[in-house]
Amino acid sequence: MPKPSFLSDLQKIQAKPLRIKAYRVIALNLPPLSLEGSLRFGGRYNPPYQFGAIYCGECEATCWAEIEKKAEGPILQKRFSVVALRLHLQKVLDLCDPEVLSRLKLKQTDLVHPTDHAMTRLIAENARDAGFEAILAPASTGSGQILAVFSDRLNEKSSMTLVKPRRSRTA
Repeated sequence: MPKPSFLSDLQKIQAKPLRIKAYRVIALNLPPLSLEGSLRFGGRYNPPYQFGAIYCGECEATCWAEIEKKAEGPILQKRFSVVALRLHLQKVLDLCDPEVLSRLKLKQTDLVHPTDHAMTRLIAENARDAGFEAILAPASTGSGQILAVFSDRLNEKSSMTLVKPRRSRTA
């Protein structure tokens, strides 16, 4: 089966640096930067058992909406924790940029299919091979943006750190 033509164009896309505070929802029994869930079950931008991704949202609401869409309904939120991450990345593939989508001959609808992740996983595999550290993409819910970080591909100038929660001033 021939590879889609956009894959050869991926090498020509200018990587974008990104500094952002992002949020992640993760099962209570897992460390905040664990890849276990994405490795086992896969996600939109990673095939199961091939490589993991740390999925983040630009806000907590985006994270919860993404999880509930994948679960096809409400989830018991007390089984999860929300962590904030400070990300300084050097090489991000920005699939929210209309110019990038145009150069790759993709449409936003190619990226948000509710069940078919073949295209987005193919993009991710090739983006990782091309040296991208993360993919910034539209949320599948139609509102907001998500970031899939390939923590095993971080450049030496990149970082991903937990933001310590603020303590309450009340005793």
